[in-house]
Amino acid sequence: MDDRPAALVFRPAADTAVELPAPDPATETAVRRSLGRRRPLHDPKADLVDRLDLLAETLTPELTALVVLWLGGTRRASRDTRIGYADDILLWADWARRELGRDRFALDLHRGEVTMWLTYQQDAGAAASSISRRLSSLSSLYRYAAGWGLPVVSPISDDDHRPKFHRGRRATSARVLEADQVAALLAAARDVRDALVVGLLYTGALRVSELCGANDSDRQDEGRRTWLVVTRKGGQAVRVPLEARVVELLELYRAMRPPWTGSGPAPLIADANGGRLDRHDVTRILRRLARTAGLPRPETITPHALRATAITDQKRRGHGAEELQELSGHADVRTVMIYIDDDGRNERVAALTDDLGRVMTAVPRHLKSPS
Repeated sequence: MDDRPAALVFRPAADTAVELPAPDPATETAVRRSLGRRRPLHDPKADLVDRLDLLAETLTPELTALVVLWLGGTRRASRDTRIGYADDILLWADWARRELGRDRFALDLHRGEVTMWLTYQQDAGAAASSISRRLSSLSSLYRYAAGWGLPVVSPISDDDHRPKFHRGRRATSARVLEADQVAALLAAARDVRDALVVGLLYTGALRVSELCGANDSDRQDEGRRTWLVVTRKGGQAVRVPLEARVVELLELYRAMRPPWTGSGPAPLIADANGGRLDRHDVTRILRRLARTAGLPRPETITPHALRATAITDQKRRGHGAEELQELSGHADVRTVMIYIDDDGRNERVAALTDDLGRVMTAVPRHLKSPS
């Protein structure tokens, strides 16, 4: 952000101006670190780039600085929240460049343009939940700008733009596979990393953010059990048990993992260049495996599909809500969970992980450690 202004000056008209302080270097550094890196949109083969630099390339300098202040606020302290908001704004900017011809995105959309965007999203087959999230991200940025006294009005209308959908479990929230389809993904793996990604997501019922955010140092060995410390939504660190054959794959992968050249702790899973794997990388891995395995509709396979499949699988096998809550770490029933006796929790969750690990027998023989 070399072109960051000393102050943010918004000029809605020739005779008016609103000036805001520019973000301090410490805030910018913290936001840059938490946003991490990703590949540019529409170029999956490009090198990883800092998300903040991608924002600076597509937003006006004033809006880029405002976004830093927005993402640096305590209400958006979660790393996952910041990344989600940043990616959504990048999608808005990309659409405005392609469809509206605007080289730099600014908070100047009008209601009709949002209607155009909504039509585009629906024609592209975007889920109602995704549309709603992207609208909420832009709406949050507009509210933040207005809170500073900037003369901006959100173009998003509840009547015209907000999709109506049920927020509970539903057919469109995530595709649920059968256990043998997960086994088919494993059998289609041609390298250890791909099999490890499937095994970790499924047997640990992990969120993709938990997988991508895990560091090599987060592994803990205690006796015969290996654990992985992951950061849940809200920033809580918890230990997740690793299934025995997943641990074997992890050992093999660590021996061949590309060297880490970045700053800070080395990631648990890296991309081909040694950088930290992101959720887009994971999605591409899963869809490539799905195509190789001949699964129907491979384009609908997502990291969350493996998490939803794991939880559904264990529900079908007779486990109760409390056990499923402990397996998934889902936040919706935390109020109920405080009444559950915590004694024996680790053993119960480990048993669920071991049971989910029955699909790991499908890992190709040449990827297994020698006996």
